[in-house]
Amino acid sequence: MKKMITFSLISLLLLAMISCAEGASNSPDNYNVPQSFDLGKSYYTVEGSPDLNANIIGSNEFDRDQTTTLNINVMNKGKLLGFKNDKTPYDADEIYAAGTEMKLESSIVDATNVVASLSTDPNSPIEVKSVSQEIGSVKSGENSIAPAKFDIKIDKKAKAGEYNLYLNLSYDYQKNVQIMDPDAVAQTYDANRWYGMMNQNLTLKVKVNDQADFEIVNTTGSLSPGGENMIDITVKNTGEEEARNVKAIINPADPLSTTDSAAFLSTIAPGSTAVAKIKIKADSEAVPKIYGIDTVLKYETPEGDIKYTDILQAPVEIREAGFFEKIFGWI
Repeated sequence: MKKMITFSLISLLLLAMISCAEGASNSPDNYNVPQSFDLGKSYYTVEGSPDLNANIIGSNEFDRDQTTTLNINVMNKGKLLGFKNDKTPYDADEIYAAGTEMKLESSIVDATNVVASLSTDPNSPIEVKSVSQEIGSVKSGENSIAPAKFDIKIDKKAKAGEYNLYLNLSYDYQKNVQIMDPDAVAQTYDANRWYGMMNQNLTLKVKVNDQADFEIVNTTGSLSPGGENMIDITVKNTGEEEARNVKAIINPADPLSTTDSAAFLSTIAPGSTAVAKIKIKADSEAVPKIYGIDTVLKYETPEGDIKYTDILQAPVEIREAGFFEKIFGWI
């Protein structure tokens, strides 16, 4: 009698554990339930699993120094590969249970509680600025209800070309189903579901476009306080694409000024230089030192688009006036 009471208590405890597992099937604590843990009846073993794929919605081409939001669609191409009959039902209740189990087992190909995260290679010029995010469940043959959204930043010195982004998708899936207490007449049953966790790693490609890029590589000419001189600003196209109809727009600040606010440089091929000649005047009270002149380049791409660079600094020196300059104002 004591053994029977002990067995009954164990049975009640196991049933309580199953009930908890049913209500908290997403908890990692339930992932390792052994299939030998069998209080229900299983008539089938099903082969198949979710199979998630992903693609970037819209263009995957971007410019350097660009911040953008990637919209990533996730789709599930999971397929049922087959059923294996493990047990033959022998009465109406079991026939009903077996049919019910077969319907429920088909959910093995559905991904639930999908969490997406995005990363890049070490030293990649692309920075992922968003954290992991949940995108819900994705049934077989369907797309995610909403895309995963990740903000990325392209470094201003990124070289043109393709770069990898790594999308990690972790999710739960139904591993097995057992039917308990079927009633064919009342068409009622309890289901014991076991869940597992899967991870898939996908590679997405983004492209940094060819484009012109510029830096000021040299400035010649100097000034004295109160003097005026022609300053040569040498600009180099460090990018991969030629820039057409280039115009240098100059904006000096006190104590410097100019009557020439722009210089035309025509076309600058990749790796080539051009010189902007600008007449600059220094205030008579200017302190001798090196000043930076704000310079912006306006140019046209080969496709005809008009673009502007960020502000570039052209260094110009104001030096101490010499003896004759102080007396005669020579420069």
